[in-house]
Amino acid sequence: MAAFLSLPSELIPSIFAYLSDEDYFTARLTCKYLEAATLSHFGKQFFRKKGYLITSPSLNVLRSVARHPELRKHVQHVWFNPDLYTFVMPECTPDPHWPYAQIYGQRVEEEQQSYEIYQDCMHDHRNMLYSSNLRELLTETFQSLPHLEVVGMRRSEDHRPWGWSRLKDAIGEDPRILGSIPSGPMSSLSGPTHLFLAIIHALSASNVMLKRLYTDAVEIDNILPTVLSQEKYDTALPAMLYLEINASKAWLTQKARNARTVEDVQAGDGLLSLLRATPQLRELGLQIFRDLRQSYLVPPASRNPDSWRQSYPYLTFEKLSRGLQLQCLTRLKLEKLITSAETLKAFMKPSRANLISIKIRDVRLLSTTQEPRPWGPVFQFCRDDCPQLSYVLFYHLMYELGGVSFVERPPAPVPYPDVENATGAPNPPFGEPAGGELFIRYDHIALEGNGRADVQAKLERIVERHWYQQPIFSYAMDESLWHTDTSDEEM
Repeated sequence: MAAFLSLPSELIPSIFAYLSDEDYFTARLTCKYLEAATLSHFGKQFFRKKGYLITSPSLNVLRSVARHPELRKHVQHVWFNPDLYTFVMPECTPDPHWPYAQIYGQRVEEEQQSYEIYQDCMHDHRNMLYSSNLRELLTETFQSLPHLEVVGMRRSEDHRPWGWSRLKDAIGEDPRILGSIPSGPMSSLSGPTHLFLAIIHALSASNVMLKRLYTDAVEIDNILPTVLSQEKYDTALPAMLYLEINASKAWLTQKARNARTVEDVQAGDGLLSLLRATPQLRELGLQIFRDLRQSYLVPPASRNPDSWRQSYPYLTFEKLSRGLQLQCLTRLKLEKLITSAETLKAFMKPSRANLISIKIRDVRLLSTTQEPRPWGPVFQFCRDDCPQLSYVLFYHLMYELGGVSFVERPPAPVPYPDVENATGAPNPPFGEPAGGELFIRYDHIALEGNGRADVQAKLERIVERHWYQQPIFSYAMDESLWHTDTSDEEM
């Protein structure tokens, strides 16, 4: 130990870099010299990019880091898990009709303790979201982080916000899980929407020059202009270079406070205000979710494909195309849109000279008398009008009556298996009662081009050689292909 402590302090962080997290923490606490020698490396290793739950214990950690004179210098990327136990009740929830409470008394008592922890946690979470507490905490925190550049939302069991495992151990259920979205109206805006409001207000008040922002599904058009004005967006996002926004339309009861109900929503107004505040934007990821009362696969009016033009995604994107001039875009990702070829080209036209990457998936283009094959003009636009384009990814493209294939005669589709290959468990049927829905092989609905020559050759081929099929159902794509832009690069 004495020999180790005699090493120059500059070498010690390099040695610590090879330790496991547990050994790292233990070694730092063995003596003051090691703790001081590794402080800078410790801050960068564990706090440069960190996620938090919307709970008092988790956010108090963030506030403590922001108040620390050294650790706060290393924070560049802060993300939040916007909800807890979303649309899920944990198994410890008491059942008053359970007849075996007397027999399993100890078990019932343990579950009651877990349920009380769950109730306290959810009360704290809601109090934080639906009051000014979160906004005030984030304002104070953002002001204290001199190198903060990225703020976002993540809801996935692949990511670990501070405190999730403690809640899981105490309650017996992972707080990150997402249950089935309810089919009826909600009484208030969603957790991600309230978090979005708090973030924008905190950025506006703290004067942080944020460069990147990414969100979960935000009901941005349901937010009243009096709650989030154009001026507030302008002061919050003056330096924004990267934005990934998932926009959705809430289905709210008439009693919902401080929000536009379904009848009052003007499709695209809130999203347009947000994007108008980012004229220097270089990278945009845009996803527009359907109205919860509609379907992606069935037009709003049954057996009337033209009624897609009254859907929320169509009206929203049309407003963006008419009202925006994003001239600095270099990378563009579009998902879950419903639009026309003319509108899509108009949206990309201001940035056509700068675009180097275009990714499009699950997008439906509606044909017209002038454009009966709507994807052809888009492929031609990419080929002829985007001279810098060096990467394209097209996946599960659609038109009003079905999907687009890059193969004229695709082989027979692969039936959905009766059992799950890994476990042997039976799979539930899809589609018709007989389970008649089929999936088609991945490469017939996907096209990727990498490098200027490869992109040009593939666009040249598909301008004419793409085929309009009946509805095509697809596998979930490899997400690593989709999430490869610079939103997560070391800065």
